Amino acid sequence: MTSAGLTLAGLAFSLFPGTAQADDATTAEQILNYTAYLKTASLEDDQARETLDQFQNLSGTEKARFVTLINDPDFVSKFLYATTSEPAASGERVELAGGDVVIEYENSGGASDGLPPNDDSAAQASRVRDMWASYAVNDKILGIKVSQVKVRTNYQVKGKDTRKVYPGSATHFLYVPGCSFSHSPVKEWISSPPADNAQSETVWTADCWGSSWDKRERVWGDYRGFVGGYLKE
Repeated sequence: MTSAGLTLAGLAFSLFPGTAQADDATTAEQILNYTAYLKTASLEDDQARETLDQFQNLSGTEKARFVTLINDPDFVSKFLYATTSEPAASGERVELAGGDVVIEYENSGGASDGLPPNDDSAAQASRVRDMWASYAVNDKILGIKVSQVKVRTNYQVKGKDTRKVYPGSATHFLYVPGCSFSHSPVKEWISSPPADNAQSETVWTADCWGSSWDKRERVWGDYRGFVGGYLKE
């Protein structure tokens, strides 16, 4: 997955006026510049193309609200830095800025063959299958995804037992000019019984306008598919 946050962070757009309360001319310029930013990103990034289409469909008032929020460094750090100390359920959400900014947690998993995960029947006791589980955190402004971090674990089970863990992966996108994400190599392991989970973990580093912070993202799964995940310091 390509990253507009990494490839476009150095582009010289005048997107940060020094105050969240920009005048009409500055706001209009911000809208034009953010549109140009997304158009450049969309040349090689399908997600950026989707974000661009959604941004262009906003009303003028909504676009002004959007660029005001995304150009406020203090506010952006709040939603990019949001963490979960406990595993969050898929679809769980946190709202900021009166609901204009939403942080959503998303998980999924299952068998690589696309069939339902193993059940408790005797027939499944010796069945060998490749499985996967993923955990993602999405940041949205006015319903438009501007950021996502995701980690995935891939593994093999025999019946209920986790036999081996394959290389995991970490992916992201980020459409906040002036910010970028990077991550450490993904680590994989099998937890000790009785949990017997395949686990994958990475540490994300966010760099925004000269400030940086780290968050650890982990996902784990077993014969049922996804079991848990979190994003925290």
